[in-house]
Amino acid sequence: MKYTDNQTNLLPADINEILEEFGCLLENHTNFRDRESIYASYKRDRKSLIVIFPLRLHPCHGITGLRAYERYDECGYVEKYEYRWMKIVPKQGIQSHHITSWGNEPHDDPNTPEKYRVNSEPHHHHYDPNDRKNRCDNWDVRCLKDAFEFIQPYLETGNEYKGRRG
Repeated sequence: MKYTDNQTNLLPADINEILEEFGCLLENHTNFRDRESIYASYKRDRKSLIVIFPLRLHPCHGITGLRAYERYDECGYVEKYEYRWMKIVPKQGIQSHHITSWGNEPHDDPNTPEKYRVNSEPHHHHYDPNDRKNRCDNWDVRCLKDAFEFIQPYLETGNEYKGRRG
């Protein structure tokens, strides 16, 4: 879906729909034991969702997962989100495990360097697997389903994600 503005109310992830549509991309890894895993007792309540979906083995990136974080406002809409495709085994620091991610944490401080400013502020895409600081516009991924649709071709073909913008 192409989002044309930054005012659209974002709906919470429908986990049952996600599992039905993208369940074929998931795999339970015996060496991945995380309390936020979809295969463990992940956290979901009326205020937030935190879950890691362990994905099938990728020939280039290894054992990866899609981590979803959503925080909801008093009306139940997503007020803050981050969807991160990352290496989950072995466990590493944020830069080392980063493949790509999307979020809406504002970076509109006047001191933000020009190269990190985006037109879709606060929505942005950390597109560079080699440098998580690099950001670009995010008009396409603003919900968990969008994130799965973005990474699905890489999981199905085994092609390496090298830093696609948008």
